[in-house]
Amino acid sequence: MANAQLNKAGADSLFQNATGKLDFGLTNDYMFRVIMQENEKVLRGLIASLLGLSGEEIISVELRNPIILGDAIGEKETIMDLRTILNRERLLNIEMQVSKRKYWAERSLLYLCRNYDQLQSGQDYGKIKPCLHIGIIDFNLFEDDKEFYSRYRLMNARNQRIYTSKFGINVLNLRQTEHATKEDKDNELDVWAKLFKAKTWEEIKMLAEDHEFAKEAATSIYAVSQEEAIRLQCEAREEYERDWAESYVSGHEDGLEEGREEGVAFVIRSALAQGKSPEDIAAFNGMTLDEVMKYVEK
Repeated sequence: MANAQLNKAGADSLFQNATGKLDFGLTNDYMFRVIMQENEKVLRGLIASLLGLSGEEIISVELRNPIILGDAIGEKETIMDLRTILNRERLLNIEMQVSKRKYWAERSLLYLCRNYDQLQSGQDYGKIKPCLHIGIIDFNLFEDDKEFYSRYRLMNARNQRIYTSKFGINVLNLRQTEHATKEDKDNELDVWAKLFKAKTWEEIKMLAEDHEFAKEAATSIYAVSQEEAIRLQCEAREEYERDWAESYVSGHEDGLEEGREEGVAFVIRSALAQGKSPEDIAAFNGMTLDEVMKYVEK
């Protein structure tokens, strides 16, 4: 496969001629993953907005889990999160997730805990790097929650004292852009939301006129979209998401009639029938392998 980065120079101007519907936008988690891996300017811009930092405050961003672009994603690699180290001192896990997940809260906490568990035997606890899981979602995590950008921390429930600043989960809800605060807008998170949800090249180009990170993203989207291997993986991810969405809806409806336990079992068995492995099901739903196997063995 030709290196998509080699095509970027031509794409700088060619994307301006693109019109109509985007084949794959940034809510496709594979496209999101590719663009953030290929274009560090876009990744730096996103991190700056999510953390409220200036560009000068971001000295370095190291991607800890790069993928080989265009290669097939195995069953155990279905989560397209970005694991990064910011300025060599802070661990960030960024995940694009647009389909509703019944156990998203539990799953995001599991990923956060895994990243926080970073010391080797005998190392000083003071060497633990701060960890933050950032979920970009297109569904309402809580039915009554209208917040656009939420920040969850471990704290005292009585007096709201933060227990530690090294551990947290942020959630950017693309369905709640209208509720963006002044701080959110100052950090251009509302613009990022429009970029993520853009369905046409016209929308992308409008954003690119006034925002350099949108222009960089548009250039990279155009470049990688010319690569057949990447397009195939974007298509595979969309099919994968559709399969899971169907399993979720079926399991949810079954659960309303038969109870939560039966609903969970139905989701797992449906996924198994579609050829998903127990390991994949566990990772995708924020469950342990033992929890999944309990239903498999029934």
